[in-house]
Parts: sequence; structure tokens; C-alpha cells
Amino acid sequence: MLFFDTFTCVIKKIVVSLRSNKLVDQFEKVTIMKHLNSFFTLLTASLIAFTACTNTLSKHPCLSLTADGTQLIKQSIGDYPTFDASFAYAKQVADQAIALPIDVPTPQHAAGGYTHEQHKNNYYAMYYAGIMYQVLGEEKYAIFVRDMLLQYAQLYPTLGQHPYVGSPVPGQLFWQTLNESVWLLHTSMAYDCIYDFLTPAQRTTIENNLLFLVAKFIEEGTPANYATFNRMHNHATWANAAVGMTGYVTGNQDLIDRALYGSKKDGQSGFLLQLEQLFSPEGYFTEGAYYLRYAIWPFMLFAQAIEINQPELQIFQRRDGILLKAVNALIQQAYNGEIIRANDALKKTYSTQEIVAAVNIAYWASKDPQLLSIAQQQGSFVLSSAGISTAKDIAEGKQQPFQFESKLYRDGADGSQGGMAIIRQGEEADKQFMLVFKATSHGLSHGHYDKLTYSLYDNGNEVLTDYGAARFLNIESKSGGRYTHENNTYAMQTVAHNTAVVDCESHFMGDYETSMKHASTINYASITPETSIISATESNAYAHKQVHMQRTLAVMQPQDAEFPIIIDIMRLQGEQPHTYDLPFHYNGHLINSSFSAPKQGSVLYPMQGKYGYEHLWKEAEVDIHEPNAWFTILQTDRFYSVTTTLDNGKAFFVRSGANDPNNNLRSQPAVIFRQEGKANHTFASVVEPHGLFDPNLELTKGATPQTKRIQVIFQDDTYTAVEVQLAHTNIIFITLNKDFNESKQHTLTIANTTYNWTGNYHIANN
Repeated sequence: MLFFDTFTCVIKKIVVSLRSNKLVDQFEKVTIMKHLNSFFTLLTASLIAFTACTNTLSKHPCLSLTADGTQLIKQSIGDYPTFDASFAYAKQVADQAIALPIDVPTPQHAAGGYTHEQHKNNYYAMYYAGIMYQVLGEEKYAIFVRDMLLQYAQLYPTLGQHPYVGSPVPGQLFWQTLNESVWLLHTSMAYDCIYDFLTPAQRTTIENNLLFLVAKFIEEGTPANYATFNRMHNHATWANAAVGMTGYVTGNQDLIDRALYGSKKDGQSGFLLQLEQLFSPEGYFTEGAYYLRYAIWPFMLFAQAIEINQPELQIFQRRDGILLKAVNALIQQAYNGEIIRANDALKKTYSTQEIVAAVNIAYWASKDPQLLSIAQQQGSFVLSSAGISTAKDIAEGKQQPFQFESKLYRDGADGSQGGMAIIRQGEEADKQFMLVFKATSHGLSHGHYDKLTYSLYDNGNEVLTDYGAARFLNIESKSGGRYTHENNTYAMQTVAHNTAVVDCESHFMGDYETSMKHASTINYASITPETSIISATESNAYAHKQVHMQRTLAVMQPQDAEFPIIIDIMRLQGEQPHTYDLPFHYNGHLINSSFSAPKQGSVLYPMQGKYGYEHLWKEAEVDIHEPNAWFTILQTDRFYSVTTTLDNGKAFFVRSGANDPNNNLRSQPAVIFRQEGKANHTFASVVEPHGLFDPNLELTKGATPQTKRIQVIFQDDTYTAVEVQLAHTNIIFITLNKDFNESKQHTLTIANTTYNWTGNYHIANN
């Protein structure tokens, strides 16, 4: 800084002299001063950047772990049993890796294959060994990381495209660049931990022959990489985070700026823009909860690195604390610890390593005591400054119960792209009744054609199901660990969800580009502890058929009822006759139905059609001549019945798994209600839990549904009214179909009874 101050003084004196020298030609004076000012500005910026880099370089570790965090871990070993268990696991991984010869194989296999898994194991081993070196101070861990990095620095410059072609964005170490980003992120943290152990020559080799090369490849190695790096997508999040954290650990401000502001450093892409565009104001992630589960890891790790190195950016305050809202929204989109299945989703809990890291960092950044209770349930910690501070405060009893709530999470950066409603009933979080209503945008490349679908969780179980994704993660023999073909042909298709299908065709005819242009519209939402109602419209999914969809769901607990019920109004309006299907996919055993039909004979045949129908075995088909049809299932110790309105319709018992030569689909049952030959039809349904089955006491009670009848008693362009006749009460439910206004007064007469109310709906008990 002394040189900088002296140089500044000299330059200023020259400028003053020029200004006062009348012998200098005016044009020359202006030109000289212009160049001097430009030079001065450039030099100033360079020195500031150099100073920033120098400061960064002097503070290793500076990413996830810091000097203060390291010291706290050292002091706390033996004090917090759960944290000690996480530390012991990491040490075991590191020790086992050190005991074996270093193996950095030439890439060959897809996910699940030997080379893929070895490179994955390597970055975990380096990461844990780096932490062990920081905490325990034993050089063997640093030597292991150093030697492995030097071997990678020999291998990586020789690599071309990965030999397994299975991704539009192929990698070099891995079959896709996404995995390259995950590798670099973890490797940057390992490098950070041993930085001060290395000689300057070793750092130069590792940085120039490895870290910078991987970062350059991730950002611009191919046109597809460049497009992905600057995309609004979870792959870009990983790429930005990996490149940015490499920038921090090496003191390379250019890499940091590219990660934050995009390749052109103009803010039109990059990590900060992702915070603006990928989340709704409530923190809903446009790709859905499952992919937020994955993306929240780089979001929070990079944010932590930003907070440590550039606190002036106030990353956790950005956009009203959007990252902290996202962590909360992710936890809220879980039932009994399991992330809901929406869009491409597999079975995951919020105890995965990604969410453990996110919760630890969110607590580190916010000190929200409710997060401590989630961390306590997770039962593990990140070995970082965030992890140890979280464990310490749990041990000190600072945790408070996490408040699961009913809420509408809007979709879209401005909240205008529909939304997802989470409606809960009951005090016990692990036994709650929970309805998930999805009326969002498509959800980028991991979205499904499932407008206005819903799923039901109750009594600790998923009852009415969303299929999720057809994928076998990291199993090489199953499409190289990628999504299987059946993910496109079945899991994404409309019939795999609990929503209306027109003429056996998927929403938007299964066309991604068309679906991406549209989102459902939330008509209104009224969410209270007693009664919650959500209504949404979808006019684009079947625009080519001129069919308008509107769905209204009401969750309430009737008088004398033991459990809440769902009143479900699916209104379909067309210009000409169509075939309307409404599937109900379920978990449990089919107990009874009002339309019992013998199963097909010794040979089963698939349902006719495509758009996923070809993957459904038709187990039985029956004509329905009554105004209502119902079926009952048993899930664990509780019965569930679905009753719906039909007008000389049909019911099908189906099961997934047809036309599946590689056995990629799970076998899951469903009942499909079908209404044929009508332009307009309203499926009015009741979903009710009831009864008890106790196999230990051999006790059964309440095995039959309490719903005696449901019927549409009035319908026009403005109103739809249904009557639900239960065992002990009748419910009249009226909902608006248009002109939604919470303060508008309404009067409607039905069968000589006049109903007066204010707002978008009315409930009356007879």
C-alpha cells in the first residue's frame, strides 16, 4: 500500500503540472491527461484487485471451512456426539483412501461404472482428507491430497471427450459436465485445506494444469458447456459455484466475476441472476422440490464462500433473503422427512447430504432456531464452520420446533406462473393430513405434463401418489444411471398423474417447448386452520382441443368426522364431445368398490393408446350406470375412499408396467374414471380417510365410506355448486368459476334455497 500511495502522489503532481503549463499545446495536454487518467484508473483497479487477491490468498481455508471454524472443531471434538459421528465417518473415509494406492483412472464408464465411481470417491476422499489435515494437523492427509491432485494434473490435460456418449453436455472426467462441476467444487475445498502446505511450484502446477483447465472446460470447453454455464438451470448452478469457488481459492477474480455475473460479466447470466429468476418470492424453485434438493447444495456452499470472501455482496440478504426462504420452502415440501415427488423425483429425505449442508449453512447465516430442530432430526453435520456452529447450538439447547405450515408457494420470479399449494391438517407433523396441489409452470427440463394434479399424504404415508421419475440413479446397467426411456414415455405423461386427460392425449401433446410457454393460473386461495380452498385454471394444456380445465380443492373436517376430507371439483369445458379420463393413483390394497369387476383372464393387455397408456396393464374394465362410483383402499391401518360423479361412464383398474422390456417401471395401481361423448363434464369427487384396521387386535371399524352421495346441484359460467351427503351431515360447497374477488357479494338460489355470501366460495351445512 505504501507503493500505491507514493505512486498516486506522483501522478497527481504530474497532472497538476500539466494543467498549469501554458507552453504545452492544448490538444497535447488533453491527450496526455486523458491517457494518464486512463492509466491511473486501470492501475488503481489492478492494485485493488491485487490487494483483494492477496487478502484472499492469505486466509486459507476460505471456502466452507475457515480458521475460526477449524479452531472451534478442534476444541469441540468429544463434546457433541452427533458431530463426532460425522467427523469419525469422514476420518474413516480419508484413512481408508490413504491406506490404498492412489487410483486416478482414465475415464471410461458412465454413472455406476468403475471409473465414474472412482473419480467420485476420489473427490470425497480428498475433501475429507483436507478437513482432517486442518483439524488434526497430520501431514499424511495433506500429502495424500497433494499427490492425488498432482496425478490429476498429469491426467487432465491429456483428456478429450468422455468415451461414453450419453449426454448433450458431455464431460471429460465424467460422462456429463455436471459431474465435472461437482468434482471441481469438492476438489476446490480440498485444495483450500492444504493450500498452505504446498510449495509455490506445486500450487502453480495444480492450478494451471488442473483447476483452471477444469474451470475453463466447464465454462466454455464446448458450445454446449458455454450455453449451460450461462443458463437458468440447476446444472448452471453447479457450474457457477464450482468455477466461483475455484476463483476464491486461487485468488482469481476473473473466475469469480464470471461465476457471479456470467461469461460476459454483464449480469445477464450467472449465479446472482439465478437467484433472481429461478425462485419465486416465497422461495419455490421452478424445477420443483426434488431438484431444489440437489441444487440447494451448490447454492448454499457458494453463498457461504461469497459471504466469507465478499461480505459486501450481502448474499444472504439478497432479494429479501431468497436463499434462506428457499431452504425453508424445501423443508416445507416434505412429509415426515421425505421430499414430495413432483416432476422428475426419486425417493429422498431431507437427511440427504445436500440438505444437511443447506440447513447447516442456513443456520450459520440466519441463526433461526427452528432450523436447529431439523438439523437435530437429520442426525449429521457438515464438517465446516457452519456445521460446528449448528452442532454447538443444538448442544446448548437453542433449538425450537420447526413450524410446518399450510401455504401457497407461487411459481415464477415474480410469482405470476401459477403455484403449488401445501395444505396441512393435524398437530402431529409425522401423522398430518397433507394435500399437495400443483398448478405451476412446466418446471424446465425436469417438468412433467401434469397441470392441476395433486397428491395426498396422511397418517405417515403417501396415499394418492405422484409417480415421480423413472430412473435408477448411478446404476450403470440401467441406462448408465440416467433417466430411462420410460421416463419420457410414461412418468412425464399426464396419465401417470392425478389430473384430467382429454382423448387419451397428454397436456400440450407432450411437447416440451409448448408447455414451457404456459403456466396455470391460481384463481384464489383461502388457507385457514379450519378450512382451506385452492382453485386454479388451465386453459392452454388442451388449447388445441378447445378444452378449458378448472380445478377447485377444498380441505375441511365435517361435523362428527374423525378426519379431514377433500372435495375435488374438476370442471372440463369443451366445444365438442371428448373422452375425459380422471386417474387416481394410490398406494395401498384395494379393498372394495361400487363397481367390482372380475379381472381380465390369464392374459393381460395394455390400455389402448399412447402418451403413457401403452404402459398401463388393463386389469379390469366396468361400465358405470350409477351417478356415483367409489373405491376403497387400505393403507397401513387406515381406509381411504374416493367417490366421484359419472354419467354412464366407465372405470378401469390399471397397473403400470406394460411394454417395459427392461423392467424399468415400478408396478403401481390406479383407478381411471372415464366419461365419454360429452363436451362438458364435471368430475365432482370426495376423498375421505376413515376407519381403523388393527391386525394385532384383529379389529376393524369404519371400513365403509361415509360419503353416501356427491352431486353437482348447480352449474353455469359463474358458479359450480356440489352437495356432499355424508353419514351425519350434508355439505353444500359453492365455488366461483370466474370474476374472482374476495370482497364481492353473491346471491344464488338453488332448489328454492337462497345462499348469500361474500368472496370466492361458500360452504353451508344442512
